[in-house]
Amino acid sequence: MTKVSVCIPSYKQASFLERCLNSISAQTYTDYEIVVSDDSPNDEIEQLIKKYEHIPVLYRKNRTPLGSPENWNNAIRMASGEYIKIMHHDDWFSSPSSLEDYVDLLDKNPDSYFAFSACRDIGKEREIAHHPNNYELNSLKKNPDILSLGNFVGAPSTTIFRRNVDMFFDKNLIWFVDIEFYIRLLRKFPSFVYSNKELVYIGISENQISNYCVNNEDLITKERNYFFEKLNIKYGIGYGLYRRMRRVIIIKTLIKWLWK
Repeated sequence: MTKVSVCIPSYKQASFLERCLNSISAQTYTDYEIVVSDDSPNDEIEQLIKKYEHIPVLYRKNRTPLGSPENWNNAIRMASGEYIKIMHHDDWFSSPSSLEDYVDLLDKNPDSYFAFSACRDIGKEREIAHHPNNYELNSLKKNPDILSLGNFVGAPSTTIFRRNVDMFFDKNLIWFVDIEFYIRLLRKFPSFVYSNKELVYIGISENQISNYCVNNEDLITKERNYFFEKLNIKYGIGYGLYRRMRRVIIIKTLIKWLWK
């Protein structure tokens, strides 16, 4: 069995996928397969894949576009690896050892089913590093529902999990889809591993689904109600107060900085 399946749900933007594939082909760790589930209306992704005969790529063109997140689920269903490593097509590994580091997180912690790392958002005009602090990580161990107040785990590309968790992303969600999946998984398998290394870069662009969602109040409200009711979300008052205090401190810091 292949150790890890790098699952890439793709949709147009071949140049971004090329960057992602180049970062995978440069990895020192080689016991992997790449699974590409393609929702594109044209053949640009298919033509790109033909350039990568030197690495193991399983490619499937979806006759009918599946949409997000069902396209993610399709890639997972196609996978044969012991571990599932989601990589969105516009994200990429930060170094040649990133995949090995991800695999080590689970190999060295056999009781854990889920692992994630720090990351860095990279756009044309900004870079933002994401490193959850110790209080957040300790709170997550006690109660994964706290992610409903803020997703400090990050995008799916920051994660790796065992295939035998036998879980998929909820196709009824777009905005809360990753948080809902993490909470559901961590409720069933509470032990997780975290690496403070920035193992992936998260590409930021204008055409991402998150940009469509962030200003859609109706969508966010509808999904929040569905998500909270589905999982019967309960988070501790202590962490809720922490999030509010943290938000106030960040806002005050920004005001001071802008006032100078």
